[in-house]
Amino acid sequence: MDITAKLVRAEERVAAFDVRRALASPLADLAAAGALALLAFLEVAREGILPTGAALLATAPLAIRRSQPWLAVILTFFGAVGLALTGTLFPPPISIGLSGLLSFYTVLRVLRRPAAWALTACVGGLLAAVGVLGPLSSLPAPFSGYSPLGGDALLLFTALLGAVLATALLSDVRRSRTEIEEVRADGLEALREQAAVQAAAAERARIAREMHDIVAHSISMVAVQAETAPYTIPDLDDRAKQEFAEIASSARNTLTEMRRLLGVLRADVPTGPETAPQPGLQRLPELIGQHGGEVDLDVVGEPVPLPQAVDVSAYRIVQEALTNARVHAPGARVSIEIAYRPALLALRIADDGPGPAAEDSGGHGLVGMRERALALGGWFTAGAGPNGGFLIRIGLPLE
Repeated sequence: MDITAKLVRAEERVAAFDVRRALASPLADLAAAGALALLAFLEVAREGILPTGAALLATAPLAIRRSQPWLAVILTFFGAVGLALTGTLFPPPISIGLSGLLSFYTVLRVLRRPAAWALTACVGGLLAAVGVLGPLSSLPAPFSGYSPLGGDALLLFTALLGAVLATALLSDVRRSRTEIEEVRADGLEALREQAAVQAAAAERARIAREMHDIVAHSISMVAVQAETAPYTIPDLDDRAKQEFAEIASSARNTLTEMRRLLGVLRADVPTGPETAPQPGLQRLPELIGQHGGEVDLDVVGEPVPLPQAVDVSAYRIVQEALTNARVHAPGARVSIEIAYRPALLALRIADDGPGPAAEDSGGHGLVGMRERALALGGWFTAGAGPNGGFLIRIGLPLE
């Protein structure tokens, strides 16, 4: 392994090291309990076997304060009581004081916030009372050995009270930080779910538009050709006419069912830019040839390469406009104007049919055209033409 790989692995180990995680491990508790027990032994060993045993009982259980918090606190409490009964608790050894604060912190972590602050108030009041009354009167046995004449007792218990309050604040801050992390995790999960829902909705919108643009175009052609067949094909017998009528009726029913399905797919679907496969405007002559009616195509300006989304959307818009003209104004003459401007592709599609009835057809054609235009940052208008018929005007930005 070269020096670079060693440095990379060392940096990864340093980045993965978490101080808080290390302090929260069972080994950290075991080390703290061992250190406090050793300190307690050094402080109390000269007092005899019973005080030493009580001091060890008041410190050693901290090794299990995370796995068995209540058991650790109870054993620590009995150890402190044992020291008090032997007359060595006042003034308390440093090890016992630290053990008491850790035990108190453990209790606060287990209790709910109101109960934790109530316990803090009780402990603080008790310490304040002992600190004030201790110098004024002799304490009952086994605390009679502690009756200082000056203000040392008040200073001691003030320091203990401050330590208790600091421990309570530390526990509350830690609890608040945990709650914030939980809320943040829930928020991230909610955002992931929302993103998944939006992605699914966008996919539904894309499927709905493509189904309408492609399938509806073909089915409407079948319906129109089946309806016009008896008039364009001479010498059809009644049976053939009936079959063509049934074909047209089936095609219309299929369109109705498909529009109902598209209504479900498009419900509450946000609009947004989308990418779509070919075809583009280069296949516009083929599309006009499939229309079967009279179509005038006028290209204004010099054609330039178009962005794929603009190219596909323009093709789909013209396709849908021809479909609407064929369905709502059969036999009408359609004029298509495509204008290449410096930063805009302008489309103008008009027919000389009966007018704006197509706007109230209940279909998704105009909605799809509008969505495509707005998704690309363009504009869309549709309505009656100045000389009658139906007029659609669309602008699609090229940048």
